[in-house]
Amino acid sequence: MLEPLATILRPKTLTDVIGQTHLVNSENGVIFKIIEKQFLPSLVLHGLPGTGKTSLAQVIAQELKIPFAVFNAAIDKKQDLEKIFNLAKKEKNYLLIIEEIQRMNRDRQDLLLQYLEQGTFTLIACTSENPYFVVNPALRSRCLIVELKPISDGEMFIGLKRVIKENKIFKLNITDQALKMICTLASGDLRVAINILELSNNLYPKTKIDIKLISNIVPKASSWNFKEGNEHHDLKSALQKSIRGSDVDAAIYYLARLLASGDYEALLRRMLIIAYEDIALGNPAVCLRVQGAIAAFRQIGMPEGIIPLGLAVVEMALSEKSNSTNQAIQKAYQDVLDGKIYPIPDYLRSGVSISKKKNYKYPPNFKNSYVKQQYLPDELVNVSYYVPKDTSLYEKKINQLYQQFTNKIN
Repeated sequence: MLEPLATILRPKTLTDVIGQTHLVNSENGVIFKIIEKQFLPSLVLHGLPGTGKTSLAQVIAQELKIPFAVFNAAIDKKQDLEKIFNLAKKEKNYLLIIEEIQRMNRDRQDLLLQYLEQGTFTLIACTSENPYFVVNPALRSRCLIVELKPISDGEMFIGLKRVIKENKIFKLNITDQALKMICTLASGDLRVAINILELSNNLYPKTKIDIKLISNIVPKASSWNFKEGNEHHDLKSALQKSIRGSDVDAAIYYLARLLASGDYEALLRRMLIIAYEDIALGNPAVCLRVQGAIAAFRQIGMPEGIIPLGLAVVEMALSEKSNSTNQAIQKAYQDVLDGKIYPIPDYLRSGVSISKKKNYKYPPNFKNSYVKQQYLPDELVNVSYYVPKDTSLYEKKINQLYQQFTNKIN
């Protein structure tokens, strides 16, 4: 049985890794420093599929010359995990790599924690989901959280060109333009690109691989919006700017172009972003309706699935707009990232003494269920994050009501 090309081409050293420059660069890349200083903490690697989480974990083990085992939480059994525990106990240093840790239930994660605290092994857990949702807090607190970013078209092109040149397994005569098209089609997933190369290598070993041939191998490539790897991203941008600018016809046109590309997930993500970023308090019901249209698209499929998406895009383009909530959360989030982490007022805490709790004024006991009191930390008491806009009827109305029940206007 032939090994998949993606397995054969797994990187063996840090220099073989494609993408993830922020992690592997020699100046301040955390993975580079882990290997350079020979100090490996437990890690949680999270990122989209195909970004190289398991490959990077294995590279770390190989670079540090640490024996390791890989446990796939989706398909491996509890007995397999127990065998790994017993093996780890016999080693001075041992690395356990867990794929798809989001598929591991809470009890098994608690079992990991027990062995981790005993120093039986070091853990590298991999997940394509948000680790703050799928990894137990106690386990997560003992790990360094590391995000793997989608591999850019440029990084993938340079990396794959090097791989093709260095590996004798390839018999390809492929043009740079065709390789760039493959990278665009992959949408940041290296496995997708390697699978297309594998097909090309085995089916057309003596044929010049150009854009036309790639279109035959990957049917959706013929309708892909390809122009030096940037056109697809430009179309998503054009869709958002057309909706933001209330141009219904342009929005529908760019929606059609994106649908023809076949990259539905990227389109659906962008539509949700537009609803919450650009429409928001201008017409908040749109956010739920866009989610409904996406759910309908998933249930109906193509080609009829374009109907609910078309409805959602038209309604967003026609709606009043507001970005006040986006600006508010972005400003607050940046303050937190800048280190503005200040003590919560005592009377807002959950586990304070009764005497301190008495300082808290319970709003429902007051007129209009409102009483003026300080909620922000002392250091931020005069900061305003949300700045209302009066460009939409809905936001203008709820702000008028807010001003009235807080007695700020008569």
